[in-house]
Amino acid sequence: MKYSAENRKIFLRLPRTVNRRQNRRPEAEKKSFPPRQGMLGWQTMNHADLDQLLILQEKDVRISKLRKELASLPEQRTRLLKQMEAIKQKALAAKQEVAGIEKSIRDVEAAVETKRAYIGKMKTLQSNTRKNEEYQMCIQEVEKTEAAIDSLETSELELMERLETAKTDMEQKIRRARDAQRELEETLARFDRTAETDKELLNRLNAERADLAAAVPEDSLGEYERMTRSKGVPVIVPMDEKGHCGGCHMVITDNARMKVLGGHETVYCDSCHRILH
Repeated sequence: MKYSAENRKIFLRLPRTVNRRQNRRPEAEKKSFPPRQGMLGWQTMNHADLDQLLILQEKDVRISKLRKELASLPEQRTRLLKQMEAIKQKALAAKQEVAGIEKSIRDVEAAVETKRAYIGKMKTLQSNTRKNEEYQMCIQEVEKTEAAIDSLETSELELMERLETAKTDMEQKIRRARDAQRELEETLARFDRTAETDKELLNRLNAERADLAAAVPEDSLGEYERMTRSKGVPVIVPMDEKGHCGGCHMVITDNARMKVLGGHETVYCDSCHRILH
């Protein structure tokens, strides 16, 4: 249907009955995220408290290291005891090998004696028989038994050579076990002394730490301790010459870098949220 120019003008002057806003897609609601826990602390920490917190952190680093050393002592003790047990088992196995070879030698010697006795019987029978068949059988039995004795004596010689080697190995392993036991006792005694010394030092550091913490304003101390609980120490880290965070080693923004160099306000790493200085 075609409209004339006059009808088109009339149509354009008609009132619009449809609200354009009703046809529009509703605007996406802007997402709002709750502030990260502790952000208020970040914003309110007094930069002047950093010097005190750095001293406190140095103490916390020493305390953390001591605690880790004390916690590692039982594991080290267990590992050494297992190593000692393995050395003892090797020495025991060497003793058992020697004992086994010695038993084999005794068994061979007993077998040789039995066969020699059998040869003696055959020779007696040979001298007393008047039958040619029995005489020849005795000769054959003696020859066969003597060959068996030669084989047994050869194996005995081999066993004796093995015995010498096994005894040398056993002596070395017994000596190693004896030395290791002495070293173990000395090491365990040193662990005990270290644990006692570290506990005394830890108690002293904790007391010193309490005095230092008392001098830090409550808000700054609370924020510092919250960060150490979540990240561990250190949470106050230096910025290197290339503008990297000393905690996560990520590049710091130019704005943050200038603030750190200015040294007049508390600056946080955008990546790991540690305090920069």
